[in-house]
Amino acid sequence: MRTTPGFFLLTAICGIVDAVCFLALGGVFAEIMTGNLMFAAFALGEGRFAVDFVQFAIPLACFTIGAVVGGIFLRNPKLTGHRRTGFLVSAGLVVVAALLAVAWDPSGTSTSARIVVGVLALAMGLQNALVLVHGVPDIATNVMTLTLVRVLSNWSILGGDNVRWNYRVGSIAVFVMGAAVGAFLLRFGAAAGLVAAAVLYIVALVWLLKGKTPAAATS
Repeated sequence: MRTTPGFFLLTAICGIVDAVCFLALGGVFAEIMTGNLMFAAFALGEGRFAVDFVQFAIPLACFTIGAVVGGIFLRNPKLTGHRRTGFLVSAGLVVVAALLAVAWDPSGTSTSARIVVGVLALAMGLQNALVLVHGVPDIATNVMTLTLVRVLSNWSILGGDNVRWNYRVGSIAVFVMGAAVGAFLLRFGAAAGLVAAAVLYIVALVWLLKGKTPAAATS
């Protein structure tokens, strides 16, 4: 058994989480920090950074903490044999965020929404750190820009080799589908999308914890 299905599920989860956070929980991202940094820069340039500071600072800070914790899993020799347990922790945090959303029905920039976003950002920071080591080559779980460039620049009609094009195209398609599903589920409230993400994460653990990572691509 390989980890490939698990990482495609992570891609879908990221799409759902980003859709829910941006569309319903304050216009921020729990997983794509590029977006938060850009919005923070816009607020600074427009002179409203002081007003929006907390809105962007929470996911950025929590994501940073999660990434540092992920580094501990990856770099501590005592944890070398248990690196993938980090995915279990990340899944647990997504489940906690979903349960909080069910209990609080958060929306906008409310305190409850910011707490849920913070928990999700913590999970995503940890997850992204783990993906650096345990990820499947050419399966992108978040920002799709580089993946799209690899697909387009490697076309055989341009002299490319199309190596692992199916993983690259699959990543883009799954991410878009995840975001669309997340947006659709918002008609039932933010909790619906996060519950879906939590369920998918639990399913993904079957492959993430027990599967073997395929060999790296050659190009």
